[in-house]
Amino acid sequence: METNSQRKIDPLPPEIQQELEKRGWALSALSEAAAALARADSVDLLIQEVCAAIAAQGPYVLAWVGKAEDDENKTVRVLGGAGSALDYLKDITVSWSEFNITGLGPGGAAIRTQKSSVVVDSETDEGFLSWRIRAREYGIRSAIGCPIPDSGGPHPFGVLLVYSKAPNAFGSSEVQLFESLSQEIGFGLRSIERQHKLDDQIHEKEQTQERLADALRSTIEAMSRTMEWRDPYTAGHQKRVALISVAIARRLGFSEEAAQALYMAAMVHDIGKVSVPAEILTKPTRLTDLEMQMVQGHVEAGYQILKDIPFPWPIAEMVRQHHERLDGTGYPNGLSGDQICIESRILAVADTIEAMATHRPYRPARGLVAAMDEIRAEAGTKLDTKVVDAAFELMDEQNSLQNLILAE
Repeated sequence: METNSQRKIDPLPPEIQQELEKRGWALSALSEAAAALARADSVDLLIQEVCAAIAAQGPYVLAWVGKAEDDENKTVRVLGGAGSALDYLKDITVSWSEFNITGLGPGGAAIRTQKSSVVVDSETDEGFLSWRIRAREYGIRSAIGCPIPDSGGPHPFGVLLVYSKAPNAFGSSEVQLFESLSQEIGFGLRSIERQHKLDDQIHEKEQTQERLADALRSTIEAMSRTMEWRDPYTAGHQKRVALISVAIARRLGFSEEAAQALYMAAMVHDIGKVSVPAEILTKPTRLTDLEMQMVQGHVEAGYQILKDIPFPWPIAEMVRQHHERLDGTGYPNGLSGDQICIESRILAVADTIEAMATHRPYRPARGLVAAMDEIRAEAGTKLDTKVVDAAFELMDEQNSLQNLILAE
């Protein structure tokens, strides 16, 4: 008795084997092209990779994508292609007009009718007459054109064309597969277009934000310079405090946006001094208790000036707290510990360093070393230890902190 293993499997009829082969080529092309679609992030790359994926399979010698133009001749413009017969596209003329002989081929017909068009054999297809000689040169015997849909347009975006060196390479199953691929190409093109529009919008928004930030920064700097006209002895003080504060903030890992917010707060941290009489600000001798109270009032005055300006950061509060101290001995509200925002703690250290290291009308400069000794002595009681440590790290860098003190 004959066992299953001894039975001979009859070979498939040639026509069925051929159909399976054709379907296998189309499936492989579809699979590779789908992977290329997923990778592509530009129109050129999408078209190039999809066409290359198709042309790498079986008898396909050329794949290309054409765009349906709305010019007088209804030109099908080559966007890109791949394959051993790529030179076939050189100086090729294709139209999608029914009144033009170059519009009778698979590309023009597919766009015009919005249905796939198949050339079973280039040697006998009348619509392919314009390209028959050229096709012989490159070994092309059959072709398919599948419309690439457009979202809401009066006609398809264009056409996907695939050429085979074998006649009758595109049966109903292959047509269905390549139609699916052309649909995916259309979706991919629209996705890239939407992404590019979104990228443009994001870029435009970023530019707008950058311009607004520049305008805000310029306004802040102008406010700072205006205040310093009343107090020439501290000209440049706010700018130097701002530079020191930003350097410390970066040491502490602040983002660039947060560092810039601190810069702006530092540039106007003494703006409230506009409420203090100029003769007190420039007084070359020790202030009385009443005069000192008036000077200390600049913190609350600065807050009142800034609080209604719609900054994207709490700049007014940073300014209000920059004379608060960790042990609660500061002013105006006697805040302590974590009640004081980190930006104000940085301002407190930077302000102390700059004030002690530079000249004042009532005393000569005490120098950077004395200033650093002062903040070290107050670290952990009045000043934030981490902030003080960051300032000393800057001090240890070659001339880093000294250069900030000397900045104009």
